[in-house]
Amino acid sequence: MIMKRVFLTIAIISVLFIIECKKDTAYTPDCSGAVKSYKTDVKPLISSYCAQCHNFSTYSQLSANAANIRSRIVDGSMPKNATLSSDQKNKIVCWIDSGFPNN
Repeated sequence: MIMKRVFLTIAIISVLFIIECKKDTAYTPDCSGAVKSYKTDVKPLISSYCAQCHNFSTYSQLSANAANIRSRIVDGSMPKNATLSSDQKNKIVCWIDSGFPNN
């Protein structure tokens, strides 16, 4: 009985450790190439992944929160309940890093 509990405890801890390690995969933006466009690159992603929880419906609202958005995308804490591809992350992060032009 005790061995089963020990085994179960070790198994649960191992699964939780694996899940947490998977979340901590490092993301480094790749901003090579053309400057990203708010209208064609960023706005569609924000509408699809962020608008359900955040009011970023205008350029002004989004740009006012750019630093926080960048930080949350890089650390993987946003968007909740979804995962952005590296390409999608690059579009948003590189747009912010280029001064978030209204283009």
